[in-house]
Amino acid sequence: MSDFRSILEQLVDGQDLSEETAGKALEQIISGEISNEQVAAFLYGMRAKGETVDELTAFVKVMREAAVKVDVDINNAVDLCGTGGDSSNTFNISTAAMFVVAGAGVPVLKHGNRSVSSKSGSADVLEALGAVAALRKDAAEKVYNETGTAFMFAPFYHPAMKHVMPARKALGMRTFFNVLGPLLNPARVRRQIIGAFNKEVAGQIIRILSNLDTEFAYTVNAHDGLDEFSLAAQSEVFELNKNLVADAISFDPRSLGFEWVDEEDLKGGDADYNANIIRNIMTDKANDAQRDIVLLNAAFGIHASGKADTLEEAKNMAVDSIKSGGAEEALINFVEATNDFKND
Repeated sequence: MSDFRSILEQLVDGQDLSEETAGKALEQIISGEISNEQVAAFLYGMRAKGETVDELTAFVKVMREAAVKVDVDINNAVDLCGTGGDSSNTFNISTAAMFVVAGAGVPVLKHGNRSVSSKSGSADVLEALGAVAALRKDAAEKVYNETGTAFMFAPFYHPAMKHVMPARKALGMRTFFNVLGPLLNPARVRRQIIGAFNKEVAGQIIRILSNLDTEFAYTVNAHDGLDEFSLAAQSEVFELNKNLVADAISFDPRSLGFEWVDEEDLKGGDADYNANIIRNIMTDKANDAQRDIVLLNAAFGIHASGKADTLEEAKNMAVDSIKSGGAEEALINFVEATNDFKND
């Protein structure tokens, strides 16, 4: 298409696209109007030029509009996820934190996928825990309404991605879709923790969220490269509260009473290996490093929900979630509900 070719020419010349032009370009792509070769050229051109916050905001709006929407009460609900791509090979920290947050009485609407850059993605480890991770809209809504917890398997909610995947696979490199993923929650949660593979992307994501209907968010990248809050290094954290973005701060986990750990103590393996770690965390049988990094990330999730006024209070709620058995119960209830509703 001539209009699309002119957009590619802009990218070749290093020109940023207006929000309107960027949105129209992606609309053409996800409608299947553009050839795989031109889609690949667009993705490559955007990365080579460097995506702006306005362009990324436009892409998020287009993808959210095209998504299958999960219709549930999102009041105080949170999503905890990351961009991936940090090559850390840790166990599934945010998935474990999901159940600690839920056990503290906070609704969780997690959006995720199978493994791309690690041995075990969130969907993989949930299945190893006995859950049915790949639930469609009606089943996911029923699970959430019954348990206060849901997992939305990304491929079921973003059918338009089928027009992008051949080009992404052919390129074999990180594209702006790695940034978009955590921003495309099908329930459109307004409270989030998003881990990023570097500080620049964490800053981009928080500014994109400020352009949307976000109530509260943390974006984070740890100095050791982790796309989570780390216990092996300080973390760079951005905070968004009612459309106001705070400058990044360096967060030291010792300020919340945690001790430094060795990165090796956080390593994971395949889905079964990671599922065993998560079971041990839920039953308070894990080692200190595994338990504490989940408590740290859960504390930020609980605080982001608005159900705790301070991080200290949120940490105490996370600790109690494990000690009281609430986290284990949240996991058991989720697994049972996903199996009950899997054929609905």
